[in-house]
Amino acid sequence: MTLLNTSFRTNFLHTYFKTTVVIPDTGKSNYKAIWLLHGYTADDTTWMRNVNIEKLADKNDIAVIMPEGRNAFYTDSDFIPYYSFFVKELIPKIQQLLPISDKAEDNYIGGVSMGGYGALKIGFSNPDKFSKIAAMSPVANIEHFRNNPKSPMPIKTFDSIFESPEKIKDNQLINIFNQTHPKQKVLQLCGDKDFMHEDNVELKNFLTDNLNDNYTWMPVSGDHSWNTWSENVDQVFNWLTN
Repeated sequence: MTLLNTSFRTNFLHTYFKTTVVIPDTGKSNYKAIWLLHGYTADDTTWMRNVNIEKLADKNDIAVIMPEGRNAFYTDSDFIPYYSFFVKELIPKIQQLLPISDKAEDNYIGGVSMGGYGALKIGFSNPDKFSKIAAMSPVANIEHFRNNPKSPMPIKTFDSIFESPEKIKDNQLINIFNQTHPKQKVLQLCGDKDFMHEDNVELKNFLTDNLNDNYTWMPVSGDHSWNTWSENVDQVFNWLTN
């Protein structure tokens, strides 16, 4: 198993961003890849700190890419044009540097919380790059997240990214879906005690109606924490790779 800690200067962000990568040692030249996105206040090491990613990569013979997202919500803003960086610079950079397939059918994207939102947003917007999406306790409604008293993100920080009602509307997952009409396979899970459970159920109902057999809802017990996600990540990897 190979563990890589990469850092390169991005032309979009004009600074250095990190990405942690795990690649099995089976000698392939075009591994399938899972792009795993972290949540608010986390970084590119968070998945490794909470889940045995090397074991999962080895078991499924798949590369795992964990980019640093900072607190950018995987969205373009005046401060960090993160979405553009991810799609236009990070993906091709990693696929050129490493033995990873660039075919959509070989690339999957997933995440937890803010990263679950990012996985759905990036996935829905780029069906030519990702064939499967796994969202674990995603921020299913960003406006509700902004106004939820249990949200960990200060309103001023949220408003620095989504600075207007129009931008909030444009970045709502349901609206993105309705604009792009993606046909990928989607898995969504959310703990029954999660503070965003109601929003997740609303998104589940929408995706069930619009994706039909391409959508899978995984009801689980638990709250909005790594206790819940780590208990279910093996099933998520199994769904992605089969």
